[in-house]
Amino acid sequence: MKHRVNGTKIVPESSLPEVSIRALGGREYMIQNGSNVHRAFLVSEDRANKMTTWWIDGFTYEVHSQSPLEELLESMGMGAVASSGADHLKAPMPGMVLSVHAEAGQTVTKGDTLIVLEAMKMENALKAPHDGVVESVEAAAGTAVEKGAVLLTFQK
Repeated sequence: MKHRVNGTKIVPESSLPEVSIRALGGREYMIQNGSNVHRAFLVSEDRANKMTTWWIDGFTYEVHSQSPLEELLESMGMGAVASSGADHLKAPMPGMVLSVHAEAGQTVTKGDTLIVLEAMKMENALKAPHDGVVESVEAAAGTAVEKGAVLLTFQK
């Protein structure tokens, strides 16, 4: 599991020195790193997006945790973090467009399947990265696309 702290620093579990974390009850924890002891409070937790906010020694930290699979998908351009807020839906890999489930002017909700792309003999449902309105559809069923090709554009 890797963690992105405040959106910039990725910390692999195995790279941390001797650190112990002990629950004190409720949302309070004690973190000990050698002779350094810190009190931490879990401010908020969003399990769906794997985000937590922590207060440690007067500073607030937002932590986004990723499994190895989620990290791999993000490196391929298929992760949720990489696609949120985008004004285009792009092909994450080369493949064949099997079906298009969106049209210009259509209002979509985050998670709606917009396009089904076949790649490496697998069907991949490309979903809306956010709520929005489709401005144009560039993909057509039965056509081959390259990685990074714009398949659909959202209104700004």
